[in-house]
Amino acid sequence: MPSVLIRLDPRHMVNPDTDLRYIVPDRLAEVSNGLLAYSGCDYEEITNAMLIYLSTANLDAALPFVIEVLENEMIYDNRLADSAKVGASPLDQSERPADFTIIYPRAEAGERMG
Repeated sequence: MPSVLIRLDPRHMVNPDTDLRYIVPDRLAEVSNGLLAYSGCDYEEITNAMLIYLSTANLDAALPFVIEVLENEMIYDNRLADSAKVGASPLDQSERPADFTIIYPRAEAGERMG
């Protein structure tokens, strides 16, 4: 099953609350009617960026939900698009950022996450 990785950089957030690791995946599961499912969370060692892993049966259908939430919803006073990178991987539940290709922001599309 394909995977999605959302990287949230706390240096670009108003309120970098660690509860985002629960709130963001729950919200995405809700708006996508279960198309996106939580697969885990991790943190980058150097930057402390939060890495939220999601799985989906249909990557093309799921990605617009991710971008919509990041760009248009305020979560804990954060517009997450200001701190986010989103990557996609055809691999099942990959946990290596290098396995993900950036799809958002569009200016970095095609580059590797890690």
